[in-house]
Amino acid sequence: MRLLMYSKALYSSWLYYSPDRILFDAGEGASSILGNKAFAIRRVFLSHGHADHVGGLVGLVNIRNNAMGDKEKELSIYYPKDNYLVTEMMAFLARTNRRLTYDLEWVPLVAGDRVPLEGGATPRYVEAFPTVHVHSEKSLGFNIVEVRHRLKPELADLSQEEIVTMVRAQGKEAVTQHYEQKLFSYGGDSVPIKPAYVEDTEILCHDTTFLDEQDRKEYKHASLAEAIQVAREARVKKELICFHISSRYKGKVKEIEAAGGHFDGLDCRVTLVPPGRVFVAE
Repeated sequence: MRLLMYSKALYSSWLYYSPDRILFDAGEGASSILGNKAFAIRRVFLSHGHADHVGGLVGLVNIRNNAMGDKEKELSIYYPKDNYLVTEMMAFLARTNRRLTYDLEWVPLVAGDRVPLEGGATPRYVEAFPTVHVHSEKSLGFNIVEVRHRLKPELADLSQEEIVTMVRAQGKEAVTQHYEQKLFSYGGDSVPIKPAYVEDTEILCHDTTFLDEQDRKEYKHASLAEAIQVAREARVKKELICFHISSRYKGKVKEIEAAGGHFDGLDCRVTLVPPGRVFVAE
C-alpha cells in the first residue's frame, strides 16, 4: 500500500490512496503536488465541503482537461448528500468548465452507501460512515473494505485431505465463508469517530488537530489522546495515522517521533503526519 498525503490545518488537506487510485478530500495544491498522478485518480471522496478540503478541485478538474495526460478518463466525485458547500462548488465548476473532454460525475452519498471498486484479485468497496465536524454541515468518513474467504470455523479440526475431499464433492462454498476486512479508514475532519465504524481496520487515518487537549476551544476536532483511544477500542491492526495536526505542534511532532511513538494498550504503530509537509507512507 502507498499513501501520499498533505495536511496543514485550515489551509489544505488531502490523501491519495494509490492501490485504488482514490483521492480522499481535495485541498488546495493537490494536483500540483500529485503532478501526472492527477490523471490516475478514478474517484474523489469528499468528507465535507470546507474550503481546505475542496479548494483543490478547481485545479484538479482543470488540469485533467488541459495538461499532458489522458484527457478522456472519467472522474467521479462522491460527497455527503445535501452538503450545501459542495453543491456550491459543483455549480462553480460547471460554470467555469463548460467544455470538459471527460465525463465528470457527482455522486451524493449517505452513511451506509457502498461504492464498488473494480480490479484486484478480490472484491472491494468503499463504504461511507457518519462523522461529526460541525453540526451545521453533513460530513462522512470512508472505509475501504475487501471481501475475503476463510475456512469455516467448524471445519478447523479436519485434515487437509478431508477438506480436499469435501471441496471435490461439494465445491469450495462448502468449506469456506466470506468475511469483510477493512483495509483503510479515513475520517476527515472529525471529533472522535465511533470505534464501531472502523472496527478491526488495518489502517486508521484520524483527525488529530490537537496534540494537547487543553488547546481545543471548540468541540470540532479530535486530540491525540482521543485518536489513540479510538484506535485502541476499534482494535486497529497495523497503523494509526494522525492527520490534520495543527501547525503549532511542529516541534512536538518531532519530540513524539523521537520517543518512538509507543502508547500503552495500543498494538498498532502510530504515525504523525507533520503539518505542512508532503508525507509518504508505505
